[in-house]
Amino acid sequence: MMSTLKTLVKIPAFRLLLTARLISNFGNGLGPIALAFGVLTLDGATASSLSIVMAAQMLPLAFLMPLGGVLGDRFPRALLVGSSDILLSALVIGNGISLISGHASVMSMAVIAFLSGVLNAIWWPAFSGMVPEIVPEEHLQSANSSVAFVSNVTMIIGTVTGGIIVAAFGPGWAIIIDGLTFTTAGILVFGLRHFGTTRVNDEHSPGVFDDLIHGWKEFITRPWVVAVVAGYTIIAMVMESVFSVVGPFHAKTVLGGPKPWSLILAAMSAGMLMGVVVTMKKTFRYPLRVGVSSQFAFTLWCLVMGVTTSVPLIMLAAFFAGMSLDFFMILWQTTMQSQIPRESLSRVTSYDAFGSLALAPLGLLFAGPLTARLGSTTTLLVLAGVASVALAAVLSVSSVRNLETLREGAES
Repeated sequence: MMSTLKTLVKIPAFRLLLTARLISNFGNGLGPIALAFGVLTLDGATASSLSIVMAAQMLPLAFLMPLGGVLGDRFPRALLVGSSDILLSALVIGNGISLISGHASVMSMAVIAFLSGVLNAIWWPAFSGMVPEIVPEEHLQSANSSVAFVSNVTMIIGTVTGGIIVAAFGPGWAIIIDGLTFTTAGILVFGLRHFGTTRVNDEHSPGVFDDLIHGWKEFITRPWVVAVVAGYTIIAMVMESVFSVVGPFHAKTVLGGPKPWSLILAAMSAGMLMGVVVTMKKTFRYPLRVGVSSQFAFTLWCLVMGVTTSVPLIMLAAFFAGMSLDFFMILWQTTMQSQIPRESLSRVTSYDAFGSLALAPLGLLFAGPLTARLGSTTTLLVLAGVASVALAAVLSVSSVRNLETLREGAES
């Protein structure tokens, strides 16, 4: 694993990208805890208040992804990623200042969350196409794994630190630190703006609508892509609801507040790290069969949270859930990067994200009221059952189970 990382960091562009992700993922560890408990500390805030803010963030992220994909295939991706990070940092820092000064409200935080979602819809498709631009094809899985490995190390630190800062000083300060990490990462990524090109357009060039149609054709003609994305329309809805609303509310009302939740998320991040280690050491003959099957660990984590208040036991389940999440994500990213034409990759990735997140805003919007009605414990059990059914449906599709990796020497 370390020898692979040492080889990749000899590539200057990859080293710069890795540093940027290391810094920003420290902020990504702080962010979820700080934002969730920032909302829940507002006067009169309920689980429904958290639903409103999280749904506002997810709505543009889901539905503007195709447009973000077009931009990612038309302009230098590092330019889009760096610009989005810097603009996002300003919004996040403003959010933190408003919490500290006592001027924050559910509405103001929802507006900032919405604008953040717009920027993330530009950021994600562009970032997904950056790694293939700076590393050779044969090192794609190793590069994806290395980025995730280093990112998860700092995410663990950020998650634990976030719980401490929120409990000791309040969520506003944690949110400001989160914003500063985006500023730094954005500036670093600007150093890669000479990679990729701005597509030259003339009167014969395809327009935005034509690009959207072409990206859709690349997406829809691959049954394995369609099947996974269709299943994850449900699975991602469940995951976002648990991570953003049901889990934090369950932690506050049942487990004892931000510290236990930060420990659980830190255990999950440690599991993500282990999932990355596995993908750095092995390739698999049938990557999607193995990757999707591993996701049942997430449903097990939800079940454990629903039946016990033992934080160590929940942390253990969270570790395996996290392991499965990044394990699948790296196999999925690598499969997409190796199977999809480079010039269409951002658009296909954007349709992937659009489809996967299509129901997430709705899930987030109803997660709070559902939790208020059923209780967080029952809601977790229901969501675990829904996700299990969706995963089984994805695995029932032969093109998902039987898609083979393009690399030689893969294990079955």
